[in-house]
Amino acid sequence: MSQDAHPQTDSLAGDLARSLDEYRQRSQAAIEAIEIAAVARWTAEVFQAWKDDRQLLVFGNGGSAATASHLAEDLATYAIPFEEPRRLKVLSLNDSPSTLTALGNDIGFEAVFTEQVQQWARPGDLVLTMSGSGNSPNLVAAMERARQLGCVTSAMTGFSGGALKDLVQHPLHVEIHEMQPAQDAHMIMTHMIIDGFRTLVREDLAKGSDGGTGE
Repeated sequence: MSQDAHPQTDSLAGDLARSLDEYRQRSQAAIEAIEIAAVARWTAEVFQAWKDDRQLLVFGNGGSAATASHLAEDLATYAIPFEEPRRLKVLSLNDSPSTLTALGNDIGFEAVFTEQVQQWARPGDLVLTMSGSGNSPNLVAAMERARQLGCVTSAMTGFSGGALKDLVQHPLHVEIHEMQPAQDAHMIMTHMIIDGFRTLVREDLAKGSDGGTGE
């Protein structure tokens, strides 16, 4: 026990450590449930979108919104060398409070992403959402709109996958029936996509610098 520690605090910390270790094990089980091949296929889609100058739209609710923001930020800043003029056009649709609240107030919360997909998406663009349950009405509606517009769609889901799992072309599903471990797996997949995309971009740029076409 440290000199300044309270005896009761040490006791609580010991009990909590056991609980946290159990959580770590549940989180690791979620990570082990990730289908690597599915993540690789989606990452290849993102890379090809960069090659073709198509864009990627991402969004989610709550904690998934934070994950979507994280993915968009790293793909926009970390993944491609700053000296490279070709950038991935990536936009997180949950990052503008004024847009979200305007659409929520004027139309309804179910429309906060659907209307933005309608505004930004073009045929062939990539649209990715993230949802623990896979059943959030505003996410399902937005992905239905993306499909109607001819976009390439994907969703990170947990639990049984909900409506989104069967709706999208590239399901990134983790069969874990607890929200936080499912979201842990989603963040790991997010970092896998960032790392894989970064690797593919640098390999492509290296081919170009060696005299290849890079195509």
